[in-house]
Amino acid sequence: MISPLAPVDQMHLEGLAIKREQLRRENPQADEIQIQKLLVKWLHDRPLDAPGRVRAL
Repeated sequence: MISPLAPVDQMHLEGLAIKREQLRRENPQADEIQIQKLLVKWLHDRPLDAPGRVRAL
């Protein structure tokens, strides 16, 4: 049985992949570890649409 939130989870993962690619374009010298750190920083610094914790993958 597929979770009703499966499409939301998939969109979240796709959004992270898009942001990761943007960070790679903006920081061509960065390695994967640096890109991951930038992604996590972006996740924690961005304004949220609801209170709660950010889930980083």
